[in-house]
Formats: sequence, C-alpha cells, structure tokens
Amino acid sequence: MNKIDLDNRKYLTPREVEEIFGIKAATLRRQRWGDYGMPYHKHKITNKILYCIEDIENSLKKITPTQKGKKNVR
Repeated sequence: MNKIDLDNRKYLTPREVEEIFGIKAATLRRQRWGDYGMPYHKHKITNKILYCIEDIENSLKKITPTQKGKKNVR
C-alpha cells in the first residue's frame, strides 16, 4: 500500500478514499448511481471522479454512531 501525501491535495479518487477512509469504491459508485451519498466532482476533460477531502470529512462528521454500518432493512 502506497502512502498518500495529503498535504497539497484537495481531491481524492474513489480508490484513495477507500484506502484512507475505508469507504469501498463500490459503495461510492453505488451512491453516485443512486444520486445520494457524498458529493463528488467529475473532471471536465478526463471524466475522472474526484471527491473533495473537506466534503468527505464533513459527510463523515454528520453520520451518527448508530448510522455507521447500518443496512437498509425493508
């Protein structure tokens, strides 16, 4: 696993989000497809999906301990 230098970074790829925050890239993809979850940015030229580090941290702060790992039960 490579160490990611966050000092001069503002955005992360889904794989980097998974590596640093433990949120699976597949979960992020499902959230984008379902139009919910963390805000993301799509690069205009490369179409690469990027997540702002500040947005990730703010989203994680909003999650209460009971919401972590909770699955939707229907």
